[in-house]
Amino acid sequence: MTEDEVRVAIGAIHSAGFGETPWIDALITLAEVTGSMGAQLVGFGNDAAVPFNWMVGLAPEAADEFVLSGGGDPRINSRVRVGASAPELAVFDETAFSSALDARLYPEYGQWLDRYDLAFCCLSPLRRQDEVLIGLALMRNTANGNVSSEQKRAFAKITLHARTAVRTQLAIGAQSWRLASGLLDALSLVVIVCNRHGRVLDQSGAADDFLSGDSRLLVRRGSLTAARDGDAVRLQAALGVAANVGLDGPPQRPVVLRNRDGKDPLLVEVHPAPAAYALHHRGAAMVIVRAAPERESRCVAAGRDLFGLTPAEAVVAARLADGQGPQAIAEGLQVRVGTVRTHIRRIYEKCEVNSQIELVALLARL
Repeated sequence: MTEDEVRVAIGAIHSAGFGETPWIDALITLAEVTGSMGAQLVGFGNDAAVPFNWMVGLAPEAADEFVLSGGGDPRINSRVRVGASAPELAVFDETAFSSALDARLYPEYGQWLDRYDLAFCCLSPLRRQDEVLIGLALMRNTANGNVSSEQKRAFAKITLHARTAVRTQLAIGAQSWRLASGLLDALSLVVIVCNRHGRVLDQSGAADDFLSGDSRLLVRRGSLTAARDGDAVRLQAALGVAANVGLDGPPQRPVVLRNRDGKDPLLVEVHPAPAAYALHHRGAAMVIVRAAPERESRCVAAGRDLFGLTPAEAVVAARLADGQGPQAIAEGLQVRVGTVRTHIRRIYEKCEVNSQIELVALLARL
């Protein structure tokens, strides 16, 4: 392993810290430079929780299997136990762990180790923040063997930069959320950030008021859900997709929620959340309620009273003013998109505008 190779790994890690490249790419470079089967950036929380677990060199399902096997539990996994009790940047190779004993005492974890031939590990705790321990590890199989003295020294040098990169991303992410949250509050938008299981991580000020009085979108025991079971299933599925695909994934169709009587539809959009949450929560999703009832009712009244819109046209006009397109409006109102387009043509004629932008500007002035 040359100094140039170590510098390449350090450069890849800093690029990930600044959000220029994914952490997965940095981990791939780290594994290649150190001659390891794979590499891992992982977070451990309370009660054996694993908020995120990015692995390269293993099958995609390995991360979830790690959690199911008890791999995040320090009582089961001596690698976690040693790392959790060590100071930041301490470096340990396989000689510090009792993995063979772990495998005998806890067969499910042992089977996971055997399945992926994870015979050796070299790790370092990087950062403790908000009850989450973030660690970096080299995952090595039987053919790789334990790390050599040279590889261990190189890994120790890399971990120093990895901690800096993690701190950088946490700082940038927190600042980004503060700026975004302030903007959202200024716009009075209802925004809730959740992890992939629906646990609420953050929400805008407008969301506090909205959730306290809405009967369609609810928070139960700290998790976001819907009043109707079918809606809750669709919302949970959308959260899972948004949290997993990241910011480069394709947009999802809006989710329509209703009250327990199946009435009063509410349109919500689910998007990947800002990178502020990536290191803590293994992806997160941002739920946006597109139209608060009070605002929509004002737009409906303006359209009806000032321009002679029919009740149906007034509702469509209000949702156009909220930024929704014809397809989203059709889904929210449970009508055909062709019907919505017919309403839009009549709205433009009555309001004497030629585009959605002109309509938004007109209603905003009113």
